[in-house]
Amino acid sequence: MPRSAELRWIRADLRARRGQAALTVLAVAGIVTALIVAATLLEGGTNPWRGLFERGHGAHIWIHSKDVPDVSALRGLPGVTDVAGPYRSAPATLATGGRRVPITLRETPAAFTSVARPLPREGRWLDARSPDGVVVERSFARALGLRPGSPFTVTGLNGATHRLTVAGLAESGDQGFYPEWTPGLAWTLGQTLDVVEPAPGRTEAVTGLRLADPADTDLVVQRAVFTLRNQVQRVTTWREVRASMELDDRLLGLLLALFGAAGLVAAALALANAAGGRVLTQLRDIATLKSLGFTRGQVVRMLLAEHGTLGLLGIALGVLAARLVTAYAMGETVAVPLSAGPLAAIVAGTALAVLVAVLVPAWRGGRVPPLPAAPAA
Repeated sequence: MPRSAELRWIRADLRARRGQAALTVLAVAGIVTALIVAATLLEGGTNPWRGLFERGHGAHIWIHSKDVPDVSALRGLPGVTDVAGPYRSAPATLATGGRRVPITLRETPAAFTSVARPLPREGRWLDARSPDGVVVERSFARALGLRPGSPFTVTGLNGATHRLTVAGLAESGDQGFYPEWTPGLAWTLGQTLDVVEPAPGRTEAVTGLRLADPADTDLVVQRAVFTLRNQVQRVTTWREVRASMELDDRLLGLLLALFGAAGLVAAALALANAAGGRVLTQLRDIATLKSLGFTRGQVVRMLLAEHGTLGLLGIALGVLAARLVTAYAMGETVAVPLSAGPLAAIVAGTALAVLVAVLVPAWRGGRVPPLPAAPAA
């Protein structure tokens, strides 16, 4: 029997049962969407650095130097795609609520840059019309109880005190969370930094390098240090920041695995139930096909192709829906699309569950005799 006859029968059957086919696709798509969104939230919760770094277009390497480095030389290093800064940075002491803690004030322009952009979360960003306003790193602000509008006092290295105001709170993938990463960080305008630390010799230059391939980090660090020679005071990389932000995700990973296994079983049962029900309603049609010359293998192949295609279509629709959810509905969070490894595992696991679930009713459909049994008197 030619393949064209099989395809015609599949198309005719799908047209005759459009509602059932649509429900099958939507059931699989809903399960796949739920699995991907849950995995995305888990990855964002246990590894927040990835979302912060990607949304802020972070720098892979931060070079702290005593003097302003040669930016053109750093930009020309192999593997470097963009440069952030250099920005001036100065240490100070913050006094609030009877506490005195070290803080780093980093010069930042009022307009957002293309590389290493802090992500505002509360309040507003820096404004030249309010030079006493600073934006404080969110985890540091929470540890000290600072909120937008909160006043605080900083003391520079010369002993002079200055009263500033928290304009807003922001997050960044270029520095770890406080107190694992100290001192705390606050972004200020250049004029504000000049007031707190007027002596040029007491500031340092901070320059960020964004790389085409993060795997080249160590090599680029060596080249940058060799290029700047004795100017470099210290270097921090994205690996250090990521390590300081990573959480213990073993329990959450186990919960996700259990949820994923339950989801895959649900998808397999839903598809097996739908396929089995449709096979039961098709017994007379299948018997007629076999009486016309269709073999058992052809019947199994047709049922497997029909119901398997519906399942795979549901998987594709679920992946697309999850992508839209993470890109738009979760746009205000630091969640980013799921990594390739977990995404491939979810797609492959669901596809395998779908094919196994469809194979059983398809095999039963292939065993239908050519002529339906006569009813008992």
